[in-house]
Amino acid sequence: MTVRRQNRPQRAFTLVELLVVIAIIGVLVALLLPAVQAAREAARRIQCSNSLKNLGLAVLNFHDSKRHFPQSITQWAWENRTVDCSIDSTVVENPEDKPPMGYNGKGWIVDILPQLEQPAMHDTIVDNYDGAFGANGPFGNGMGKPALKDLLTTQLPVFTCPSDPSAVPSERQFYWNGRLTATTSYKGCIGDSLLSSDANPCSTDVDPPASESSGSPDTHGTMSNNGIFQRTSIWRPLKLKGVTDGTSNTFLIGENVVSVDYHSAAYFADGDWATCSIPINYLPLHLDEDDFDDGDISKGVRGFKSLHPGGAQFVMADGSVHYIQEDIDTNSYRALSTREGGEVASIQ
Repeated sequence: MTVRRQNRPQRAFTLVELLVVIAIIGVLVALLLPAVQAAREAARRIQCSNSLKNLGLAVLNFHDSKRHFPQSITQWAWENRTVDCSIDSTVVENPEDKPPMGYNGKGWIVDILPQLEQPAMHDTIVDNYDGAFGANGPFGNGMGKPALKDLLTTQLPVFTCPSDPSAVPSERQFYWNGRLTATTSYKGCIGDSLLSSDANPCSTDVDPPASESSGSPDTHGTMSNNGIFQRTSIWRPLKLKGVTDGTSNTFLIGENVVSVDYHSAAYFADGDWATCSIPINYLPLHLDEDDFDDGDISKGVRGFKSLHPGGAQFVMADGSVHYIQEDIDTNSYRALSTREGGEVASIQ
């Protein structure tokens, strides 16, 4: 006898079952996405740390060769002056001591290009950077010379934090008058000088986020800063033996976010430094990008900052790299910025 088997129709997903599966997939993606993002940020932070390490080693190798730290040359002759704010605000000027290449605006980063395997770039800049700085359209002088125009747009990876998408050549940098120039995610520490609203030596007239208790009297436009870098160091070369607070307890270079600081031109003396008188990671993201063209607002963003969550990275004067939490005590943060303040400070 022949037995006939009936083929039952296969049961399909109901709409409810399909929605449940989609919901489960959505939950899994939501759980995995933060982990993926965290892993990517961790990788970016490691790459950033490596760049800082390379910059620190380049600075120390330069010091071994020249017996002083890399130097900057201001674009303003009147900054050839000193002041001791612990005594009074009397300024001692020396206008006759003009740099042989002029007030060309060369930043300290130019000095370490050979140590970063960019000797040809360094030599081309040095061969063409004489004269007082100016960058006006097709004309210019010093670091603004037309012969350097294309070269100074070179955005080297070692100056670029992968977490900061704004670290690219920019036409918005102060004093460059719309000329495209490379930017830097890393700046030398000038100490804890306030950036006063009147820009007078020893002034403490500041606007938030800075305050009289967040920094020392204004010396940023003199040769008397208490950090390792200053834009006037051509007259007063700083040496490692002068870091009496200890090289492991003194900031050398820290992070910067270009999109909120238009003083970030990579090879320029007024684009390669920051101060610890401004709270770490102060990022006024509520402001429009055009607001940072304002000179007064710009003074409030010339501190160290990053887009890494919770803090920023620094390379110390001994070449070690450390992540500094944004909730660090103000006095400890200031103490780490000075080279010979005699404060008790430690990053541990």
